[in-house]
Amino acid sequence: MKKTVLRLSLVALALLFTACGQSTPSVKDNSKKCAKIERNLLKVERFTQKVESMSAFHLEEFATAIKYPQISTSNNKREMLKDAAKRKTKLDTEFTALACAATE
Repeated sequence: MKKTVLRLSLVALALLFTACGQSTPSVKDNSKKCAKIERNLLKVERFTQKVESMSAFHLEEFATAIKYPQISTSNNKREMLKDAAKRKTKLDTEFTALACAATE
């Protein structure tokens, strides 16, 4: 009885010290997250280009017709650009935090 308890405790200690029981994020998961962040960065870039090229009147219609709640909820050109810049910096920090390789 004592031998089995001792063996089980040794196995448990070995697992504890080697961290075999811990799950580590796989490279595939990071690559999927990186691809998603890249897609979102492209959406923000397209959104910024559209906003910069439109007049204030057309932007109001654009904001009501095509909603981008993850980028901006405003219909003011200056606020839309400011929100897009904030979103882009947030995505850039996530991109660098995951150590994604830029594909340019």
